[in-house]
Amino acid sequence: MKRSIWSEKQYFTYLSGSIFSTQGLWIQRMTLGWILWQASYSESLLGLLAFLLFVPSIILGPLFGVLVDRFDKRKAALQVVLILALLSLTLALMTQYKLINEINLLVLSLLLGITNSAYQSLRLAFVPELASQENMSKVVAINAVIYNSSRFIGPMIAGYLIKHYGNALSLYLVACFYLPLILVLLKLRFGHMQTKKASFTFIEDIKSGINFALSSRLISRLLILMSISAVLGRGLLEILPAAADMLYQGGVDALAWLNSVAGIGAILAGLMLTKCSNNQLLLALKLAICSSGVLILSLNFFESLTQGLVLVACLSFCATVCGVCTQALIQISVKSEFRGRVMSLWGAINLGGAAIGGLLFGFMTEFFNYELTFLLLGSLCTLIALLSSFKLTMKVNQ
Repeated sequence: MKRSIWSEKQYFTYLSGSIFSTQGLWIQRMTLGWILWQASYSESLLGLLAFLLFVPSIILGPLFGVLVDRFDKRKAALQVVLILALLSLTLALMTQYKLINEINLLVLSLLLGITNSAYQSLRLAFVPELASQENMSKVVAINAVIYNSSRFIGPMIAGYLIKHYGNALSLYLVACFYLPLILVLLKLRFGHMQTKKASFTFIEDIKSGINFALSSRLISRLLILMSISAVLGRGLLEILPAAADMLYQGGVDALAWLNSVAGIGAILAGLMLTKCSNNQLLLALKLAICSSGVLILSLNFFESLTQGLVLVACLSFCATVCGVCTQALIQISVKSEFRGRVMSLWGAINLGGAAIGGLLFGFMTEFFNYELTFLLLGSLCTLIALLSSFKLTMKVNQ
């Protein structure tokens, strides 16, 4: 008899705490972006902010993946979440007492990026230990719904708090939102892999993880498609503070709406994917990656805020489909002893690719213009996606 997703008590216990911290992530991202935009009015600095928040995943993600495969995941996650809470509290205090500026905001954002990279490697590795293999695709889809519903609710909370109470209160709330996750991690118990220290070598372990991923035709192709989606599909979503002000002249209200509809699009994608088979996930991935480039190109032809909201929602829908499908199919395919390292590669591409994309979009829009940027990057995304999807002909077991 097939096990119901609702019987996964360990997973839902974790979810009850992570809902709040995930909410805080999006509140924090919008608040930091708005503080930096008000201080600099620079698209390139916004792109740099996204780069610093996410590029640690590229450099450090594989290293954290090695550690995750060897040590107590629960204790490590608890320590990392405590650091995230302290960093968030530091940002709030510095903002309240007007000590924040472009430089120290970017430095603290880099520290947040490093710590979030560690937590992401841990989360991607231990969540599968909280649920059965048969429910793995549902777990990934539910995570996507929760994560992206925060993209809808979080910016609305942040926009309201920023407008009526200021940036500092918004950041204080982020620090408080880590407390439920800390309590849950104190309660949870799950297995962890331990290896003799004599065989503990970063380089060899990283190489073995990469070799495993490359030796699997399915996993390697999924990582390539995730790269395209992250850099050229999601990169645009990282400069929404500038788009809200420069394209739609809407200020913080427009930014909140753009972030919120991006969340709605992502939620719909997650809900749609909860009932898909593995082959259906692969088909959805192909369609979504090809559609992303077309949507970026379409931004040149629709100039009103209402039209922009629709396009951003659709782009977010496609980005979420790519993320959920690639993660679910890799989680199902990877061997448990390589899970931390392989999923850290996926995480590095997911977040690091978005960082590179945000930096790329930021610099191109500032030094060229929005129209040329959308034309060049939209065309590039469409072309690469079509070629990659055309060659992706492997079958996935049901």
